[in-house]
Amino acid sequence: FCMHSLPPPYSPVPPVPRDALDCWACAVLITAHNLLVGTANMLIFLVLCGGALAPCAVMLLYGFLCHPQFRRPKETLCSPLLTPVACMALLVFGVVLFLPFLILGLAAYARLVQSLHLGSCFLPYSRAMYQMQPKRKHKAKKRPAESKAWV
Repeated sequence: FCMHSLPPPYSPVPPVPRDALDCWACAVLITAHNLLVGTANMLIFLVLCGGALAPCAVMLLYGFLCHPQFRRPKETLCSPLLTPVACMALLVFGVVLFLPFLILGLAAYARLVQSLHLGSCFLPYSRAMYQMQPKRKHKAKKRPAESKAWV
């Protein structure tokens, strides 16, 4: 993995290959960083999609727990208002609303990832293989004041 291969084509300044030990140390650090970023992305995904799917989960839970076919005789969670027809309605609405709520959760996640630029937090492994040189500063050419033209 850390053998010296061609540098990435997108670098403006040719990078310098790292030593083998330095390359492996950087690869371990970049892997740890990418795992942390991936874990943070997964937690954000679970919170947003889990929050969006919570109403469906509650409907399905109460629909199954309070239906007479599945209920235990001493169930204390179910109120007398949850008749078998009401339990079936909860089950049907929980299943029907699952997909729209999932789409809402995924849209919220995609918008948050795009606005926070979380996709750009992952580091490429080319940073482990090459030392990036600082970019050269280009001196801006000063134009004389009389060269400005109004069009």
